[in-house]
Amino acid sequence: MKKILILCLGLFYSISSNALSSYEANYDFYASLGLGSIKVGNANFKFETDDSRYIYTNNASVSPLWRTLFNYSRTEKSSGIVVNKQLISSNYELTETKDDSVKKNLEINIFVDQSFSMIGGVKYLKTGPGKVVDELNLYLVLSQDISKQPLQKVFTYQVANSDGIKLQSFNIMGGEIIEIGSKKLQTIKIECPELQLTLNLSEEYDYLPVLIKKSNGENRYYLTLTDYKKIL
Repeated sequence: MKKILILCLGLFYSISSNALSSYEANYDFYASLGLGSIKVGNANFKFETDDSRYIYTNNASVSPLWRTLFNYSRTEKSSGIVVNKQLISSNYELTETKDDSVKKNLEINIFVDQSFSMIGGVKYLKTGPGKVVDELNLYLVLSQDISKQPLQKVFTYQVANSDGIKLQSFNIMGGEIIEIGSKKLQTIKIECPELQLTLNLSEEYDYLPVLIKKSNGENRYYLTLTDYKKIL
């Protein structure tokens, strides 16, 4: 009887830990300027799901105080379906502005079952093995996968962006203790050199990124988590 109870509890824990929950998270937005890394704004991530479909958004912008030095905003939206608790992106939208000029304004339609994406009427084929993700839902897919396979050293995905679909490797660099505000967190550090992206994921926050570092051409920025709450 005890063995059956333990097995049932283990199964329940496994299902619960991999379940998708709607949530909202806020980040401080830092940029590397001539004065060093300075907090210039905020970013808001919001994930909503009904267990069959999902919408995931990110809105990052610079506060009015800093716009004379660094005027930047990035708005993203990923949407798709949920199959066996796995996110499958079908549409990704991105608008990126700098100094009141639109640098990127694109929409990607992803056809996972047929292994291609459409960007501006151009068809891009999947280039090898691995799940197809977009630049935004990548964070959620990676958090799910690492929670289920914590000993795996490399995760590979087909990332759809403005350049098409390309295989990218995300390398597990090991554990790292970081300080967010006045709180110390044990995290898993992950790097993707080709995307110039570094993530620190925390089990305390369902393996979501608590620190995101990104280089974008001549710009470098990072996001640090300030608030996280599940949406009921």
